[in-house]
Amino acid sequence: METRRRAIDSNLIQTLSSLGCRILKDEPLSEHCSFKIGGPVDFFVEIPNEQALLIFLNNVKNKKNVYFILGSGTNVLFPDEGYRGTIISLTGTFREISVFNEEILSGSGALMSDVLNTAIKNNLTGLECTAGIPGTVGGAVFGNAGSKNKWIGSFVKNVEVYKNLKKESINKEKIAFSYRKSGLGNCIITSVSFFLKKDIENDNLEMICESMKKRLRTQPLIMPSAGSIFKNLDGCSVGELIEKLGLKGIRAGGAQISEVHGNFIVNTGGASAKDVVSLIKLVKAKVKEEFNINLETEIRIIK
Repeated sequence: METRRRAIDSNLIQTLSSLGCRILKDEPLSEHCSFKIGGPVDFFVEIPNEQALLIFLNNVKNKKNVYFILGSGTNVLFPDEGYRGTIISLTGTFREISVFNEEILSGSGALMSDVLNTAIKNNLTGLECTAGIPGTVGGAVFGNAGSKNKWIGSFVKNVEVYKNLKKESINKEKIAFSYRKSGLGNCIITSVSFFLKKDIENDNLEMICESMKKRLRTQPLIMPSAGSIFKNLDGCSVGELIEKLGLKGIRAGGAQISEVHGNFIVNTGGASAKDVVSLIKLVKAKVKEEFNINLETEIRIIK
């Protein structure tokens, strides 16, 4: 592991600690992602409020610090060597959820499953498409997560972000939602407002149950993974393409193309990031050669 070179200084550590931040040094990133892969990060900082977040951002704006905002780590692949910089996890007030009539206001650090449960308890419908998605609200909105035909962006009213150290409220009309994209890559999402509808027919639980049954039946949920590796194509399932190529079950070290779903790579035990990347490259090459299709990864490969 190379020498720490983009570390936050002792003064900032003391200030952040006084504001309730939890700061860990050389924390293994394998403990903070669903793939269970990744070496140590210089600093892992849990930030519980906007005051601490703004202080952190102001202190690193003119330095060569590198930082990455991490949700629940369900769609990322960290390098085996670790991350030279700071990983930020938004906790505390960033995980609060409130309900106002047909609107749910959620901090970006809240789990999507908790927001969905809140909607169910308040007889609100719309977010059933997120059933089974294990990530945070910020991550789900950033990647416009959802099912095959419905996306979370359809139910977003507005998003509060920090952009260039300034807080902004962005209405849905100004957000470029598309398949697995939001156009919010240059922002730090702090909260999201969802506008839902009353579940008059009381059928949201039925839809959620059906969605979860399908996921359990078709996805390798009992093994460490990062969900779908590649973005699907219009009218074409990448998992089916991989299956047609006979690649299901192929291994590289401890990583394996799932035998359950071709668009999943699972950690069978001791997999490295290099193992996963080698399988990604293999699939891309084979799909390009056989179908003349250029696949795009859905997971974020952190360097």
